[in-house]
Amino acid sequence: MKITAISDTHASSIDQLPEKLIEYMEKSDLVIHAGDFTSPELFHELSDRYELKAVYGDSDEDEIKARLKESEVFEIDGIRVGIVHKGNYLNNFDDLGYKAKELGVNLLIFGHIHRFVIKNFGDIVILCPGSPTKPRLSFASFASIDIENSKIRVDFVALENFCGMDVRLRL
Repeated sequence: MKITAISDTHASSIDQLPEKLIEYMEKSDLVIHAGDFTSPELFHELSDRYELKAVYGDSDEDEIKARLKESEVFEIDGIRVGIVHKGNYLNNFDDLGYKAKELGVNLLIFGHIHRFVIKNFGDIVILCPGSPTKPRLSFASFASIDIENSKIRVDFVALENFCGMDVRLRL
């Protein structure tokens, strides 16, 4: 299954998202959004256009908070996936490892920090796809995830050129 994971879009419509991100979402079986759509319009556009799994973020309006949960858990090809917006981010994201254990997931996707992070916590992968529109101390980014035969492959996709190169890091 091909998944595009995003967070912290802080946009009022899909037209404000980068074209490269839209191209990836068009080719994906699932779009995961880890909160902070900001506007109900963007949430509706994404959920109408794509298969969407999402949680609300701290900047989301009440309409989004009423429709989405604080955390979401589901399974894809033997991998339990969890989504949350934020954690405490203490001790190098270890608190999110404990949150993943609490949720019983193999992959925990989170947002809030607006920069790409991937970390192993034992046999758990903790992933923040970054923000495609408002990065902090990093490139604007998202994650492209493939789950097949109970294995996870993550590509970091930067939305800005680095020294004239298209940046894509496979993990």
